[in-house]
Amino acid sequence: MTAPGAKPEPENALNEAQRLRLSVSCQYIDRLLGDVEKILHTASSHSPFGKYIEDISPVQARVLEDYIHRLRGQLLRSLAWQQLEPVDPTIPATHAILTNLSFIDIAVEELRPRHMRGSGALNDHVAGDLNGVVHELRSLLEGMNRYLRQGMGTNLETRLERLHLVGADVCLLQTTSQIITRHGLVEFRGRLEALTSRLEDCSFEIAFFGRVSSGKSSLLNALLGKEILPVGINPITAVPTKLRSGPSSRAIITFVDGHSEEIPLNEIAHFVTEQGNPGNTRNVIRAVAEIPSPKLTQGIVLVDTPGLGSLAKRGAKETLAYLPSADLGVLLVDAGTTLCEEDVGTLRLLYEAGIPSLLLLSKADLLRPPDLESALAYTSGQIEKELGIQLTVHPVSALPSHSALLDGFYRSEFLPRFACATSLRNESAGRKIAALREAVIAAIETTLDRNRLVADLNHSNLDELEAKLRHSIGVIGELRRVFEHDLLLIEESCDGALNQVAEAGMRWSRSTGQTAIPPGNISEWIGGFVEGQLQQPIRRLRETSEEAIHVMQQIAATLHAPDAPAMSEIELLLRDLPRFELTKGTTPISVGHWNLLGEKMAISRLRSRLKEEHEAILREKFRAYGRVLHRWMERTTRSLERLVSSYADGYRVQIHRLAGRADESPDVEQLRLDLALLLRSGQDVEQQNSSQTV
Repeated sequence: MTAPGAKPEPENALNEAQRLRLSVSCQYIDRLLGDVEKILHTASSHSPFGKYIEDISPVQARVLEDYIHRLRGQLLRSLAWQQLEPVDPTIPATHAILTNLSFIDIAVEELRPRHMRGSGALNDHVAGDLNGVVHELRSLLEGMNRYLRQGMGTNLETRLERLHLVGADVCLLQTTSQIITRHGLVEFRGRLEALTSRLEDCSFEIAFFGRVSSGKSSLLNALLGKEILPVGINPITAVPTKLRSGPSSRAIITFVDGHSEEIPLNEIAHFVTEQGNPGNTRNVIRAVAEIPSPKLTQGIVLVDTPGLGSLAKRGAKETLAYLPSADLGVLLVDAGTTLCEEDVGTLRLLYEAGIPSLLLLSKADLLRPPDLESALAYTSGQIEKELGIQLTVHPVSALPSHSALLDGFYRSEFLPRFACATSLRNESAGRKIAALREAVIAAIETTLDRNRLVADLNHSNLDELEAKLRHSIGVIGELRRVFEHDLLLIEESCDGALNQVAEAGMRWSRSTGQTAIPPGNISEWIGGFVEGQLQQPIRRLRETSEEAIHVMQQIAATLHAPDAPAMSEIELLLRDLPRFELTKGTTPISVGHWNLLGEKMAISRLRSRLKEEHEAILREKFRAYGRVLHRWMERTTRSLERLVSSYADGYRVQIHRLAGRADESPDVEQLRLDLALLLRSGQDVEQQNSSQTV
């Protein structure tokens, strides 16, 4: 019986269960028709693993497609008969593709030598090549994955457009990007991404060094016109603090376990000072203060480093650890003191690292004009005598009454250097963009005129080049697994550290005659142990990386490729190795007269004492450091893989084109038009650069 007010059901209406069955059946039929379409289109597929024998002529295929079209029309009419609509799609295409890529990744993983050995023995050479096969496939999968996750490439194009709007000269890069996309030259997309990121990074980092209480924090506050960094007579800065521009005042603290916290700017002293964070008990590894300041709006980043007194025992490597990306080093010397060995040593290290440096005579207000001139001349003379370089020494002061000195220094030294650095970065990016353009031109020319280019390279030569690529990719791809074993050893090396510290402690006691070992010595010895543990893995990482880059350079030369990776790119990846931080104890460890017991017994006693007082915290520190190292290793080896693969992919495609193995039907006319466009664009850039030079 029909409810009051409701429309009467038509006589031909199905019930709900029947309507559902009709809808589901129509969907199923449509899916099967889609499978039929795939079979009909087998001839146009690029798959090397054909499933069907092609026994359908093109004419027959068109007739069958017409039937499919009519069947689908009838399906819609069948649904309309019951006032039903086709079900809207619910699964995003990207999600479905990413899911399939995950299954492909699992299938690739099953090709690793350790899995394949279940089917029989593998010698080392074959295993190495098999690793190369795995990582070649994985490199392409990761590139496809990144492309999907960034919005099918729209993100990169948007970023390039944004750079163009703010004045960056990226027209040639935009043109190259469009041509790469148009012809499916996916081997160049990794380099496109890297170049875009480099153009987006316009910061100019200036790191300030100086002995304890040399006035770094006070000077930086005065330079910015705000009391941001805590100041005092005792050692203040415990961890490096970066100051950069931001829309509002805040601080971001990063800890040794990798997590970060945002805090109010006025609480930063609790994390970066010796008083608020004695011995860095909070395990802070980085602090960033963001403030709206006209002195920072041009991309300048200032870094307040710990006083050199806290670095003296740890040596040059510790000092340079504060300069992973600095463009300029500034050393402060207190006008009330003289230049010391630490100051000269710091300048020497900066120059050896290729980092331009400046020297400031801080607290210049303490000296009368004649004394100030004398101090400036003396300091400059000492630098020339010790280092053999002529360096202008600038007097500065944090007092408002002497602000003209600091403002003048900022305008005369910082701003011109920033402009120069920006220009140099743009020139470097311009060279890389030009190299990418040349590589794309070479790829297009190879496709258009393969016979001419293959004359000097027979198939055996090309096969040998591809084998070298495969081997290098395999070695680089396995670095992460090799490093994981090393990291596990470091995480569990607490016992080894205690043994080494006990031996070092008893040697120190015998040589000095002291019977109480200072906590600072123990921290230094443990730090030295960790550094020693890392030496071999880092050396292996560097040597393996350099060998892979060398192979890429050789292949580039053989193929007459216009671009190749540089060795300098390896150091950029390895310079931010995280440091091991250990909280210093508060009381010395007494060894009494253990030396009288004999060497082994004395070491055993000291080890027991160290284990009793330090083992629990030390094990936790080692494991926390291992976790940080693991994240660094993941990031670094992945970046290294992408660096090498970005070049290797291009070389591999070029090899395939030369050998006639590229599975493609190029649009020859469009390729010729784009080749002409790239050649013309390069000439336009050269003419523009020439006019600017004139």
